[in-house]
Amino acid sequence: MELKGKVALVTGASSGIGKAIAVALAQKRAYVVVHYGRNKAGAQDTLKEVEKVSSGEIHSADLMNHDDIRLLFDEIRKTTRAIDILVNNAGDARPGEINDDGVWEYEYKNILLSAIHMSYEFLSMPSSHLRKIINTTSLYGNLHTGNPQYLQYSTFKAALANVTTTLSKSIAPKVIVNAVAPGYTETPAWANASKETIEAYARATLIGRFVTPEEVAHAVVFIAENDALVGQVLTLDGGTSLKGMP
Repeated sequence: MELKGKVALVTGASSGIGKAIAVALAQKRAYVVVHYGRNKAGAQDTLKEVEKVSSGEIHSADLMNHDDIRLLFDEIRKTTRAIDILVNNAGDARPGEINDDGVWEYEYKNILLSAIHMSYEFLSMPSSHLRKIINTTSLYGNLHTGNPQYLQYSTFKAALANVTTTLSKSIAPKVIVNAVAPGYTETPAWANASKETIEAYARATLIGRFVTPEEVAHAVVFIAENDALVGQVLTLDGGTSLKGMP
């Protein structure tokens, strides 16, 4: 897929991996729709970076609310044509015990159902051209590398990986679905972690450092451009899954 002139919607694009993805797609001259949940200032900053090399717009929506997602797409339709690329990146991690129903319900809506509803609305938009869905899963969602402290998060990231491969079977070749599974990545989520914690997780990789958001974004661009990649989950963890979890 040639990305120049394509419309890409990136969820959770106000910071971290989502921001890097939005900017990377803009560097390929895609028109980028920047979604944010609460961080409007961050989304505005992302849009400024996008507009240095391309163009775009920002929209806010609570992705845990299907009605909000419908309104998001209604608003996007007012200013852009059909969306060519959907990047389901939004979602955060909460720790929880196995019997913590509140965390199970939250992460189900936050990680899995939000991406499913976004994908449904995306697929409902008519288009005669090839389109792409790219999901952000996680190293924790891969087999054998789930984190027991983040059981619910790991479980629903694994479910999203399965949705990636299974949905591909029914909607290809018109829409191609893939995913990236980042490992320990330099994002604001680690802002309050101690130096010792950061160093410990860096040692858990084979490259001796965290993955950068730009490296994940580069992989997303590769997936968006490569039409032969179908139903795959591309892991970018610096070798953590080979070395073993910390």
